[in-house]
Formats: sequence, C-alpha cells, structure tokens
Amino acid sequence: MLFSLGRPQSGVKAGGFAATRRMLVILTLFIAQFAQAGWQDPLETPSASTAKAHQTLLLDITRAGDRLVAVGSHGHVIYSDDNGSSWNQGKVPVSVTLTAVYFASPEAGWAVGHDGVILVTKDGGQNWSREFDGYKANKAIVIAAKEKEDALADALTQAQAAADDVAIEEAEMALEEATYSREDAEYDEETGSTKPFLDVWFYDAKRGYAIGAYGMFFYTDNGGKSWVDVSARMPNPERLHLNGISLVGNRSLVVVGEMGLVMRSDDLGKTWRRTPSPYEGSLFGLVNAGEQQLLFGLRGHVFSSADGGITWNELETGSEQTLLSGYVGRKNTLLVGNAGSVILFDQSLKNSRTLILAGRKASAAAVEASDGSFVIVGEAGVQRLNAKGELMDQSISMAAGDF
Repeated sequence: MLFSLGRPQSGVKAGGFAATRRMLVILTLFIAQFAQAGWQDPLETPSASTAKAHQTLLLDITRAGDRLVAVGSHGHVIYSDDNGSSWNQGKVPVSVTLTAVYFASPEAGWAVGHDGVILVTKDGGQNWSREFDGYKANKAIVIAAKEKEDALADALTQAQAAADDVAIEEAEMALEEATYSREDAEYDEETGSTKPFLDVWFYDAKRGYAIGAYGMFFYTDNGGKSWVDVSARMPNPERLHLNGISLVGNRSLVVVGEMGLVMRSDDLGKTWRRTPSPYEGSLFGLVNAGEQQLLFGLRGHVFSSADGGITWNELETGSEQTLLSGYVGRKNTLLVGNAGSVILFDQSLKNSRTLILAGRKASAAAVEASDGSFVIVGEAGVQRLNAKGELMDQSISMAAGDF
C-alpha cells in the first residue's frame, strides 16, 4: 500500500503513479509492518527470488554496456542480455524499494532507494552489496548540521565583538536557520532510516552523487567506499525534494526537484546556483540530446533549451499526463509517464507524437536496447516497443532460478 509523505506539491492530486517515481509518495506501510509478528527490517532482509520479478513494479532501467538492468519494488534487480526478451534476477541484500540505477561502466553500477540505501555491483548487476543506508545518512547529516551551526555561532560572536549591527542581524538569522536544520536532522535520526534516495549519477567509477527526499545530497570520490553529506553546497534552504540529476555538456550538472526547483553546477558539483525555472510545479528530470535539452514534469509540461539549460521554451505535446523519465535514443527521444503516456520526439526535438500504451499503466523509465527497440518499465513491469513506439510481442520471460 502506498501513502503520501508530507508536504503538498504544487498541482499534485492525491494518489496516482506520479507519487511512485520521484515524488515521495512511495513508502511501504513501515509502521504497520513493524506491528506484525515476525517483522524483519527490509535493510537486513535479502530480496526474494521470484519468477514474476519482471512483472512487478519497476522504477528505473539503464544500460550496462549491451546489458539492460532494471530496479524496483521489494529490492528487485533484473538484467537482460537479449534486448529485454528474457531476464535474470540479481542477488540483492535488501528488500526495500529501489528507485534509480546508474552504471559508470559495463561492470560498475549503483542503485539507490528507500531507507537511504545505496547498493553497488561490480559484475554488471548480478550481485549487489550494501554501501550506505539511512542510518549512516542521518548521522552524517547531523554532524554536518552541527558543524554549520558552530561555524555560524562563531561568526555571530565575531560580529558582536566588532559591534557591526548589520552583520549581527544577518548572523543571528543564519544561526537561527542552522539551529532549526540541526534540530530537524536530530529528529530524523531518532525517526530512523526513512528518507529515500531518488536518483544517482556518476561522472566516472570514482565520483558520484546520490540525491533524494528533503534535500538529501551525498557525494563520493572513492567509488562509494564512503559518502559525504554535501547538501550545504546547495541553495536549497527549504529542503525541497531533489528528483533528478543530469549532466549537461562536459562539466555542468543540473538538479531538478519539487516546486520548480532547478539548480546548476558548472564545476561538477563543487558549487551550485539556482537558475530561473520555467514552471512552478514539480520537475522530474532532464535529458540531454546533443545541443538541446528537454526538461519535464507534472501535467505533461515539457520545456526545451538550446543553450545548455540556461533558458527554456515550453513545447506543446498534447498530453497532460505527468512525465517521469526520458531517454535519448539514436533516432528518437522519448518521455514516459502516467496512464501509459509515451511522447516520441524526432532528432530535431521539434516534432513530437503522443502515444498511449494499452492498459494505460504508468511507465517510470525507458532505455534503448542495442537492437534499436525501447524497453520501458513501470507498473506493468517490463514492456518492449519498436522504434516507432509500437508495443512488440510481450512474450517476456524470467530465467529459471530458485523460485
């Protein structure tokens, strides 16, 4: 069962699959499970093998070389070496919902999800181990919040010693905000490993970011052996949910989130600034197609940019369905989202065609296979489309295993 976590979002209706992907309304009923006899911590419970893993809720899919790897509910990770016709299930040490997956090479990949979990694989998705979780995340956030509070307290003392009224007022306001942030972090630490990561991105096999709920932003420069809270770098005092992170050009990163949040870094994440947003509702992602970018979010809003994501123009697609993910293929770029909606763009990104998949089940992510077909994952599990966007024969299978 799904339920909403919190703060209202601009333009969001109760329920709906938009809640499942990157809007923070996918959390299992943790409290109800805890009350049941025999409850087991999903962070300590391996994902169970099932012959129907390819038919369960899947929230992201990517390529690891020619291999396809998808992740989703119950800690399911599945991979295919034949363009999505048949699948194998990876061995995963947790059973929490996994929300995003990224590979820096055909072998090295990371998956993130609920309870602040970060998993790593070194063999293309067959075997996974836990690198990080919400308990460690909460502890790191508390430490960073205390350090910031102490630094601002020192700044206030210096301003008072200098009898600088303007500096004193600014320091008092900053210290008050930092104190609230530290108290929030301590509350989260007492609550447990509840906040999910919503996206993950790596520049290479060493440097990567994991982002998520309430402004969570972590960085590693050693391939995930350790993760550092760098949320203080972000101009996000409201702790808005961070839904997607993408590379634009060679060194620019863009993070998008709720309430039209767009933040940009031109030095691979060392410094960040907010940039003007074309929309006040939640944004879920950005895809980079050569010289152009597409930004997308609630109610079918799609925006294009020809200057690296500095300015945006809205595109008319004829769809009002929330768009959750996109992929740039060799000939077509497609966006997918609620109610089976698929929007296909040609290479110019000026002409689009909107399709509705049979069954109208929501799609969470898509990828182009090596044969030119598209593989989409979501509420219906795995679905395959040809280059024209037409559903292919859906005789998809799982390999025999310990089911």
